[in-house]
Amino acid sequence: MAYFDVAILGAGASGLMAAIEAAKKGGRVLVVEHAPIAGKKILISGGGKCNVTNRSISYKDYFGQNPEFCKTALQKYRLESVLQLLQKAEIDIEEREQGRLFCRQSAKQLVHFLKESAEDLGVQFVFNAEIEKVEKGGQLFDIETSQGHFSAFQVVVATGGLSYPQAGATDIGHKIAKYFGHRIIPTKPALAGFVLPQNSRLKNLQGISLLVKASIIGKMEAEEPLLFTHNGLSGPAMLQLSCCWEKEDPLQINFLPSEDVLTLLNLPENGKLQVKTVLSRFLPDRLIQAVLPAELLSRKIAELGKKDRNEISRKIHTFEEKPLKTEGFMKAETTKGGVDTLQINPKTMESLLVPRLFFTGEVLDIAGRLGGYNIHWAFASGYLAGRSVISMEIR
Repeated sequence: MAYFDVAILGAGASGLMAAIEAAKKGGRVLVVEHAPIAGKKILISGGGKCNVTNRSISYKDYFGQNPEFCKTALQKYRLESVLQLLQKAEIDIEEREQGRLFCRQSAKQLVHFLKESAEDLGVQFVFNAEIEKVEKGGQLFDIETSQGHFSAFQVVVATGGLSYPQAGATDIGHKIAKYFGHRIIPTKPALAGFVLPQNSRLKNLQGISLLVKASIIGKMEAEEPLLFTHNGLSGPAMLQLSCCWEKEDPLQINFLPSEDVLTLLNLPENGKLQVKTVLSRFLPDRLIQAVLPAELLSRKIAELGKKDRNEISRKIHTFEEKPLKTEGFMKAETTKGGVDTLQINPKTMESLLVPRLFFTGEVLDIAGRLGGYNIHWAFASGYLAGRSVISMEIR
C-alpha cells in the first residue's frame, strides 16, 4: 500500500488547487481521479472557455443552508487571486455581461497550467481510479480504488457534486462523508432549465430568446436572457432562478422590462393600430400569440377598455408559469445541497468530526449563481484546504 502525506480525491478545480497548495508544504501529495484526465468539468464549462470568476463576488451570491460559510474562503482567495493565477499562466481573459470573466482562448490552458504546476511541485496523479472505499485505521486513512490501495495521513474530498453525470459525476463524496458521520443536505439540480407542463401556453416556442426580468416572488430576481426550449424554459434567467426554486413555486416573467405596455397602449398615435401590430415592434409574434387571447390581438387599441388594457399589461409584465420540474442533473451546472457546512470548519475546510479530513468545492452544501461563482468557490475552498493541511516538517 503506497503511503502519502496528503491524498486528494478529485482532480477538478478545487482538487487541483488543494494539491498545489498542499505540495508547497513538502511531503508526498497524491491526487486520485476517476476520469482519464484532470479538470474534465472545467474543460466543458462555458462552452470550453470556462467562466473562471466574476468581477463581483460575495457570500450573498451563494445558496445553501449556511451561505455565510463561504466568507473566510472568499476573503482568503479573492478576485485578485484568480487574476494573478491567470496572469502567471499567461491566459488572456474575456469579460462578458454581468462581470463574467472567461478564458479568451480555451479552458485547456487553465487545466494544463494547474496540472503542470502540481506536477512541478511533486504531486503524483492516478487516473481512471474509481474510489471504492475510504476508511480510517489509527492515524491513517486507507483509500481503496480500482487502481490499487493507498494510505494517507490527511484526505481532501474534492469529488464534486451530482451535476453532469455524463462527465462522470457521482455521489462518492457524499458516501464518504456519510461513512464518517456527516449529514448530507438533500441534493437538487441547480443552474438548470425548467420543464413545463404539456398544456402550458409557453410550450412550442423553442428557438425564441429575449431579455426578460424573471422572479420567484420573495426569493430571487434575474434580469437576463430567457431561452425557450423543446422542454420549456432555459437561458441565464431561468438558470439563476433554479438555484432557489422549490416544487410548486410559480415563476413570474416580465417579457418586456424595457417598456411599459400601458404607456404604449395609451399613446394617441397607436389608437387606430391593432394590439398585435404595436406589440410586435418589441416582442416575437409567436410569443405574443401564446400569452394573449386571440380576440384581443386583432382589436384596435382605441376599442379597448381599461380592463382589457390592464389584462394585456398583466400578461406581458407579470406572466405566471408553474414548471413541472427542472431539467435535472443531466443539464444542471451545479448541485444544491451536499455535505452540511455546520460540521465543517469554515477557516480550514476540515471536518469538525474527523481530524485531517477535508471537504471542498461542490461536494459541500454551497451552490453559486451563474456567472463564475462556482469555479471561484472551487478555487477558494481548495486553496484554503491545501493551505490548512498539517505541515510535513511539523508532523
